[in-house]
Amino acid sequence: MKLKKEFEDFFKEIRIDSESNSLKDKREVLEDDIKEKLPGILEKHNITIHKSDIRMIDQGSYKYNTTIKDDVVDRDVAVIIPLDTNSNNDPRKIKGYLKESVDIASRTVVIKEPCVRVSYFKNGEEELHIDLPLYADDEVQYLARGRSTGDYSWESADPDGLNDYLCGKINGNNQLRRIICFIKKWRNVKYANSDSDHEIPPSIGLTLLACDCFTAQSTDEGDYDLLALQKAMKSILDKFSVTKDVNGNIISATISRELPVTPYADVFKKMKESSSSYMVTFYKRLSRAVDDLTDAVNVESAHDAAVCVQKVLGTEFKVPPKEAAAAAVLSRREHSFG
Repeated sequence: MKLKKEFEDFFKEIRIDSESNSLKDKREVLEDDIKEKLPGILEKHNITIHKSDIRMIDQGSYKYNTTIKDDVVDRDVAVIIPLDTNSNNDPRKIKGYLKESVDIASRTVVIKEPCVRVSYFKNGEEELHIDLPLYADDEVQYLARGRSTGDYSWESADPDGLNDYLCGKINGNNQLRRIICFIKKWRNVKYANSDSDHEIPPSIGLTLLACDCFTAQSTDEGDYDLLALQKAMKSILDKFSVTKDVNGNIISATISRELPVTPYADVFKKMKESSSSYMVTFYKRLSRAVDDLTDAVNVESAHDAAVCVQKVLGTEFKVPPKEAAAAAVLSRREHSFG
């Protein structure tokens, strides 16, 4: 099977399978601060909750065990509190109270549209951040949307349901988990120089599409990750709606994927609304990746196949030497009977 060891080694190289001690310590201290301080801050504004009322749950890649290494460690922890959203109809204020509960000198805390972000810096460079989406539990759950100023809303949400959906898809399916990590690595490599967050395909979107498009691939030797990755990315590419001009140039491309739980929103909505060119770029980069992976599947030499894969996944993917590949082919021929 082509590049079996190389994909195994690459997965070990890029994957984070557990929290670092530093991240774990920071997360636990942050959670303690929220539970200890937030009820008192809310009480000053005539909102009564108890420490035991605050529920915090993992979200994102750490929950699904699809975290890969990146320049900045990114962690998502939802904060869920009982709250009457009719009496407290401005979520920006509640997010401000959450910010106040965690805002100390050793942290940089900002209110972003979907969350409160707590960042940690080392030698002037951001080392990691923990995003704290805030949910009101008011018979049903609502996500607090909005920055300090500007538009805001309580958006119906189901963070537990989303976790259940994705864990149900991914847990127990190790090849799917690897394919998700490989696709996220492709995204990180190809969008390394992006200036805008909305230019980059969101992780949740790629994860959902990978779950939709994955088909297990194996041989007698075990899982065939190269073919599984090629087929998954080709299936995602085929979901795009593309318009071309008379000369065959792509003038528009778009893809949609709704959340599988309330609010059933299109996870690519902000990417599409920010610039029509972002989707065209996404399509073109994905198309090139599919071409390179298809070449990797079709060439005979493991060396040449790995060179093609490296164009997709970056230079951390190791290329076996030509001599080793040639020797392997020769050995197979010498021991072929009949």
